[in-house]
Amino acid sequence: MLCMLGLLLLIPALLQARRILPLDTRPLVAEKYAGWTGVLNLWVCEGWPCGISPWLNRCIASFEKAHPGVYVQPQFVDAGAVASMNDSGILPPDMVLFPPDLLNSPEGLMPLPNQRGVRTALAHCGDLDGSTYAVPVAIGGYLWAWNTALTDAIPDNWRDTEVTLSVPAPQPWRHWDAALLALCSKRYAPSDGSAPTDSTPPFAGEVELGLAAGTTPEPTPSPLPNPRATLPRRLPSGFQYDEDAWRHFINGESAAMPVTQREIRRLQTLSEQGKGPDWKLIPGDSAFTDQLLCLAIVDRAGADDRRALCLELLATLLTDQCQSALCRASAFAVTDAPSGYNATDPLAVMDAALRDPALCVPRVFDGQWVARAGEIVREFTADTGETPVLWGQLKQILAENTND
Repeated sequence: MLCMLGLLLLIPALLQARRILPLDTRPLVAEKYAGWTGVLNLWVCEGWPCGISPWLNRCIASFEKAHPGVYVQPQFVDAGAVASMNDSGILPPDMVLFPPDLLNSPEGLMPLPNQRGVRTALAHCGDLDGSTYAVPVAIGGYLWAWNTALTDAIPDNWRDTEVTLSVPAPQPWRHWDAALLALCSKRYAPSDGSAPTDSTPPFAGEVELGLAAGTTPEPTPSPLPNPRATLPRRLPSGFQYDEDAWRHFINGESAAMPVTQREIRRLQTLSEQGKGPDWKLIPGDSAFTDQLLCLAIVDRAGADDRRALCLELLATLLTDQCQSALCRASAFAVTDAPSGYNATDPLAVMDAALRDPALCVPRVFDGQWVARAGEIVREFTADTGETPVLWGQLKQILAENTND
């Protein structure tokens, strides 16, 4: 009887608590996001092979934890879906994560406020007509890799050596031709003593891999070369792109090739299995990448709450916490935050190279740069132009929007 009496006395207390405390938070969430289900749709088109999903999911989980009742649903789509989202008749997403050279214009996208923290070299690649429509959140890059059993270093001039070079044919979102010109863009001092020995532009950050790895040396500056005493780099006679460049390199049939972070991780895997060549990595002459993933917000009418949350997700992706976890995707930070690689990781070499203040990247909404860059690089591969001059022309194209 005493227990029953105690339970009866609890009823008024429970009624009072129900009036004060919202036991079911769903009505509050519904009121805050009236007319909206609480799900933000994000379309992802990587373009270049990245494997961004583990990193993206981790950042989304952090965002959802900070925003109860809000969920982000990433959906991986092909390039055609993103390119036609304005006229396909399908309900567009709230956000799009995509590479450059996919959209020719920012039609249907919302102008974005300046995002603090993005490095200067990357901060304006998503601009058009003075407004920002896309912001990079992750990047990749290019380095030289060479077989230490076949050559002691990357030759200054491929024409003067019998060392075999393999370069993959240009691909969408991995333009190996433009990367090759950047890797070979400077002049060199000939070894016969006809030029000052201090005029050779050094490669920064060399580290030996496939063998015992050490710490990554710091890049060292060098005096500017004297153009009259140095020579432009040249490719082997009869140079052709190699569709089987990767196979030829790992089988020891070629001594060197340009690589991205993807090939570097594959080389690591082979080395851990006791396979493949012994190899080293080194940056090229100039920093360049066309491997960017940029976030844009779709401009949908009557979606102010969703747009505000999308901006908060963008800010989350650019936090030090998220940028420092990009090593999970073998990608690299776009801010000054570390990318998460330790000093002995071979991708630390690429991370350092991509932090060059002179890094060149294409404009996100420039659909013409690829064709124009191809014309410039053909002069290099045909040996009808000098690399410093051609690289200067390519830099100018990258700095402007050729759609204008």
